[in-house]
Amino acid sequence: MDMQQLVSEFLSSEHGAQATQALTDQGFSTEDSQQMLSTAAETAHAHAEEQNEGLLGDHPGKSFFAAFAAGLVRGDGFLKSMEEGGEGILTGRIAESIAARMGLDTGTASTVAAAATPYVVSFLREKLA
Repeated sequence: MDMQQLVSEFLSSEHGAQATQALTDQGFSTEDSQQMLSTAAETAHAHAEEQNEGLLGDHPGKSFFAAFAAGLVRGDGFLKSMEEGGEGILTGRIAESIAARMGLDTGTASTVAAAATPYVVSFLREKLA
């Protein structure tokens, strides 16, 4: 799927609307929220295309193992924890992209990514199912 088409579909979807609301609830403008979510969707698209090449961002292991360990501690089980670890990698990549494109500090970008990633992942799961 074309990246721009994916971004447009995500932003106009229920997932995109909920993600926008989550970011505006944190004090971001609707325009900034849409820009950050566009970046998140573009990054998820790129991540999916690059996955076979192993390009996982600057700190993929840290993101994966943090999410994986959190899942195990919560009692989610091994497979669910592996899935959460993969989502942790994507969250890290989205945070890096948002920080670079919007000039946000890494803490703010990480918070935005943590809020946006579940919506992007849910949208992609429905889209690709």
